[in-house]
Amino acid sequence: MKRTIFAVALNHQSQIQAWNAAFHQSPYQAPPKTPVWFIKPRNTWRTSHQTIALPEGEKTFSGATVGLVIGEKARRVTEAQAAQHIAGFVLANELSLAEESFYRPAIQAKCRDGFCPTGEMAPLSDSHGLEIVTEVNGEERQRWSTTELQRGAEQLVAALSDFATLMPGDIILMGTPQQRIAVEAGDEVVVRATGLPALVNRFVAEQTPQPQPQPQEQGHPTFFALGLNYADHASELDFKAPESPLVFIKAANTLTGDNAVSVRPDNVDYMHYEAELVVVIGKTARNVSREQALDYVAGYTLCNDYAVRDYLENYYRPNLRVKSRDTLTPLHPNVVPRDQVPDAQSLTLKTFINGELRQSGTTRDMVFDVPFLVSWLSQFMTLQSGDMIATGTPKGLADVRPGDEVVVEIEGVGRLTNRIVSEQQFEESLK
Repeated sequence: MKRTIFAVALNHQSQIQAWNAAFHQSPYQAPPKTPVWFIKPRNTWRTSHQTIALPEGEKTFSGATVGLVIGEKARRVTEAQAAQHIAGFVLANELSLAEESFYRPAIQAKCRDGFCPTGEMAPLSDSHGLEIVTEVNGEERQRWSTTELQRGAEQLVAALSDFATLMPGDIILMGTPQQRIAVEAGDEVVVRATGLPALVNRFVAEQTPQPQPQPQEQGHPTFFALGLNYADHASELDFKAPESPLVFIKAANTLTGDNAVSVRPDNVDYMHYEAELVVVIGKTARNVSREQALDYVAGYTLCNDYAVRDYLENYYRPNLRVKSRDTLTPLHPNVVPRDQVPDAQSLTLKTFINGELRQSGTTRDMVFDVPFLVSWLSQFMTLQSGDMIATGTPKGLADVRPGDEVVVEIEGVGRLTNRIVSEQQFEESLK
């Protein structure tokens, strides 16, 4: 089944209470006004009764929750319409390492192998008032109710489908309490709720050999993206260059192709392009050294990673409303084999608006280069064939508006063209 597993942070009242004071301090300044979304990529997926390896030297926490399963395509549905797009519900365990911040992407805490087991789907007439119970080695350790969630199933579907088209099989995990349950190798964790099949998983030490999920379970390739990976771009935004990669994940709904259109939302002040070199993984990579990293690269392509800066909300995660909107990531379909790009760290990137050069930079200025990124990601998660890493953009951003033709090109890799349209134009084209 090909699907995306979305999850929402800060959707439980206990989380809001626990973080309220911090959200009024630097760097947050204010609490988030909209759901704080993130994505559980395919390497995290497991099913009931599969074993899950825990990272050595880290404390792992169980986060029992319920997920709603999309049954039919949902695009800009209202809360009143949302229920007809929900096929049923599943129990899930949104595993995580300890989190000390909601300000930056939490990929190292949230996206480790096996960190999202889900149970079998069952129809429920209403998920409101559902009690989620966690048992560890036969002992009840936590019980909470979905009445404690800030937003229910229908509200979450409406909020996410406002900018991301949801497809059958997509799952939205509805949130977890602030208090999580620590788990260790040897533990068996059972998640229960009335009307849903139980989710049962056993935890083992990381060095225990683990089979990979079956191909039919693997879903969409993961599309990683880098924030602030060019020092000049970081300074352009009044940030210092990051000390470790700011990696986040983009959902499949945002990807489109060459010569496609990208939609500028109505009533926004600033939407900009980002010309980016994209690394395409060629084979399974786990614990790869920097010296070996390029052996796992199949080749390169390019994308235009548009962002709507009006929706940043102080850079939480960052919010998917900025980066994972429908049509906002044109991706060139052709992959140039690695051996035809002798040095990926010596390529010129350019962006043109209506034929005028507006951005020019070089991959030499990346804060974290391609070998480092492949190796760094593989230290805590398994990269699979087809996964992609968009490596960031240099300075030179500019606003784009309906009618603009935007061309990004990278020497030796390709040229990608698309046109900006208004929401009205796009909606009329779908009729």
